[in-house]
Amino acid sequence: MPEPRQPARASSTTPVRLAIAGLGPAGVGLALRAVERGWDVTCHDPAIADGDVLPPWPATYGAVDPDIPPWAAEFFDSPAPLTVIAETRRELGFRYRMLNKEALRNAFRRANIPVRRSPAPASSRTSVTVTCSGAPRTDAALWQIAAGVVVSLSDATSHPTPEPIFMDWRGRADHHPPSFLYVQRVDDGWLFEETILAAHCLADASEQQRLVDMLRARLAERLDSSEVRALGPWIQLRTEAVSIPMGTRRGTLPDFFGAAGGLIHPATGYSLGASLTGADDVLDMIERTHGTSGHGRREGLICANRLCARTNRWLAYVLRQVGGELIARADQETLRSFFECFFRLPAPVQLAYLTGHDGVAVAKAMWQLRAHTGFRHEFLRPLWTQPWPVARAVWKRMRARR
Repeated sequence: MPEPRQPARASSTTPVRLAIAGLGPAGVGLALRAVERGWDVTCHDPAIADGDVLPPWPATYGAVDPDIPPWAAEFFDSPAPLTVIAETRRELGFRYRMLNKEALRNAFRRANIPVRRSPAPASSRTSVTVTCSGAPRTDAALWQIAAGVVVSLSDATSHPTPEPIFMDWRGRADHHPPSFLYVQRVDDGWLFEETILAAHCLADASEQQRLVDMLRARLAERLDSSEVRALGPWIQLRTEAVSIPMGTRRGTLPDFFGAAGGLIHPATGYSLGASLTGADDVLDMIERTHGTSGHGRREGLICANRLCARTNRWLAYVLRQVGGELIARADQETLRSFFECFFRLPAPVQLAYLTGHDGVAVAKAMWQLRAHTGFRHEFLRPLWTQPWPVARAVWKRMRARR
């Protein structure tokens, strides 16, 4: 049974006129929540497909179960246990869910929200525009690059069923940039994907294609292993290639949202859970900005709370940037050792870092990690031996806008 739909937060008596630019999953989620409030919503995207109201979504999306708000649960498949393999194999203390893209797209279609195949207009006195058009694809970004294949496996009961794998770091030590294997069930089969978690890479398409080709070769080695061959015969259904710019943003909340607002975690590549979780908060911010709430004697307290929340978001953003930079500077053996330490942490501490919403919680998670890594771990070495290059790279990325 799907969970009952979570009601939208109470809105003001004067509905906001909202234009949303960009109709990926983040923009669609924001539009649905705004409509629930009774707002006047219009959506814009120049890439809308012929005969549809949405652009294609070729990528595969997932999120850790605790990061999915109740109202969005119906758009995800059932939670599945997760395994990680670094120096040892372990099952994580939380579950993972794949986005059912058609369920979310159909919910948007049923909402009958006006759609324009065009860029969005600028904000005005009578309307607000939120940009959800993705992160800037610049040389300053960290890049997550992945190459995958979706296969249909034999239904014979004599063959074992694959287990969902969050990360398998058993790649060869000479792999550079380092990569891991990701395995998840999808609508039409199983996705096996070799992923570079974070790398310094040019935005040039030919350079990224070189990395995709390299990952395809590594993935072929994985699929030829005895562990995968034991799953029985399989048929390749389709391939997938992903390049995600991380750590850059077009602007700040609430005018920019999703990846455009910096919600991609540069140490994981995830943004969907953060976007869906943060949709109502962003709408609250828009409502306050337009003078529809927060009046009277409580205004001082409300302003103080806003400042604290903004500072906490900024702290989380900076700490995520530092983590992503350290990952991009590490080799295969270093990351295997680091993630062995990381996944020894209690599940709530892991989640605090993987979701990355709360700056204080992220800082606590990083501090607790030192009990397993110490201060001399190779992963942390750039902080002590190259502090200024690390800081310059982070600063340049945070200021990259396009």
